[in-house]
Amino acid sequence: MAPSPEPCATCGAVPEPRQEFCLECGSRLVSPRRLSAVGRTWERRLGRYPGDWVFASLLLLLVAAGSATAGIVAGRDTKTSAGRNTIVATSPVVTAPPAPPVAATTTASPPATTPEPKPTPKPKPTGPIAWPSRNGFTVVLASIPARGAGKQDAAAKAKLALSRGLRKVGILTSGKFSSLHPGYFVVFAGVYDSLEEAQTAATRALGRFPNAYAREIAR
Repeated sequence: MAPSPEPCATCGAVPEPRQEFCLECGSRLVSPRRLSAVGRTWERRLGRYPGDWVFASLLLLLVAAGSATAGIVAGRDTKTSAGRNTIVATSPVVTAPPAPPVAATTTASPPATTPEPKPTPKPKPTGPIAWPSRNGFTVVLASIPARGAGKQDAAAKAKLALSRGLRKVGILTSGKFSSLHPGYFVVFAGVYDSLEEAQTAATRALGRFPNAYAREIAR
């Protein structure tokens, strides 16, 4: 036997058995077997009851919300734990000790030495020389008679020989030497130890004095 239908929750009209819609207001009627005690209380106080699935949905929603909250809290705890457990190794800063002071060393400079004065070179004779106090050999450039202006002529001949590059040019008086004829001013060039050396020098002088010849000079 089918249970008697409940009055319409909207208008309160009593429907016929197995009637799905209220003939008075058109609201959908719910069979009593599909409603629980909670459903019937819901319809009496709040109106149409959507079904028992509402509680299952609310329960699943609460479970999902709790799971999400637990995941967020666990993630924060993991980050915090990771941040707290991280150890950064740092090397201690070691300051180098100051360098020891360097003692100033003074280098003793050697005493100043006064350079020795260079010997003053003997000035080259600019005029005729005298015959040395010994015997020897020479090159006779000219024999000029001692009378008249013979001395001036002999000096001019000696100056000419010096200007032409001959060395040790001099004038002697022939009367003071036994190896010469007296009465002449003899213009000579060079003082040699042997006749051969004098003859070699005379040969070189022939280009400038054609009458040059070697001669022994003895007192």
